[in-house]
Amino acid sequence: MSRRRTITALALITALAVSVFVSSRGSADADAQVTSADDTAPRETATVRRGTLSTERDFNATVSFGDEWTVGSAVVGTVTQSHPTGTVVGFGDEIARVDDKPVTLAEGSMPMYRELHKANTRGRDANGDRLELLTGDDVAQLQQFLVTEGFDADGKLVVDGEFGGYTEKAVKAWQESVGLLVTGRVDSTQLIFEPEPIRLSSTSRVGDAFAGLTATAAESQVLVDTSKRDRSALPVGTGVEIDIDGQLLAGSVIEQKQITAGDGSRVWRTTVEADGGHDGEATAAIVTVVQVVADDVLLVPVTALLALSEGGFALEVQNGETSPLVPVEVGEVLDGLAEIDGDITVGATVLVAT
Repeated sequence: MSRRRTITALALITALAVSVFVSSRGSADADAQVTSADDTAPRETATVRRGTLSTERDFNATVSFGDEWTVGSAVVGTVTQSHPTGTVVGFGDEIARVDDKPVTLAEGSMPMYRELHKANTRGRDANGDRLELLTGDDVAQLQQFLVTEGFDADGKLVVDGEFGGYTEKAVKAWQESVGLLVTGRVDSTQLIFEPEPIRLSSTSRVGDAFAGLTATAAESQVLVDTSKRDRSALPVGTGVEIDIDGQLLAGSVIEQKQITAGDGSRVWRTTVEADGGHDGEATAAIVTVVQVVADDVLLVPVTALLALSEGGFALEVQNGETSPLVPVEVGEVLDGLAEIDGDITVGATVLVAT
């Protein structure tokens, strides 16, 4: 148990506790009896319990979806359906409809930089070489998208990065299901690959020519900027509570790094990730962290502590008609409670000064 006894803690204990000055030549042992000036007057009591001393600390924070980027697509035409700003688009969902044809989001880290299709292996290219099947990571991520969406050519499509007949069959089935022209050929006018779901940070007006969209990460991050000293209260992995415009969310600290603030000063930026999304477009939040001062310790009210004349503290433990003094060591003190250690058990009844 911690035995730190700061001047502040001792001052608090001394101010709140009833001092019992026991003569070192007389009844200074633990079995000494304390008799009230009025034996008939009732004494308040408290129960020794096991618990945790903790305190809450609030930090002002900002809500951010990170940097935005342009969603790349070669589609050209008139916007016939769009989503409002802030819409989260998941894999397999439409980003927009252009000329009443869907532009769909798919999972993948490689952009759709070329048209994917089944090559005619009986044909020859401009140099007279026989054509080969298209292969590559972009083909593999297309195949994975098709399998995930349930277009697996009756279970025969294998994610092998080779655009063969079963891949073509799966592409055609997908195109038919979403209302595209069934060609077996796919490009960025139909599919846009992103590694994560996106949140649209712009919108397209229906009736306008499609000019692209901007997006951010789908999940917001909560950013807390602090001094070097205060960052110690938010170590990576710490669980926190986040208040975003009255909506309370659980979260955790995922990163800390030093950055240059807008005024040129160096600050520590702590990134907090919320468990689940939040409603609205709030840009500010309050992050609350619970700091445990002492965990799984014996606790009594500060007012139960008696300062001994020879130094140290004791408790008056109720034992039938008597209340012997039991010396204790005092650890952390917080919010009127004191951490103790000594020859005393959970559930013991102690007298409290009034």
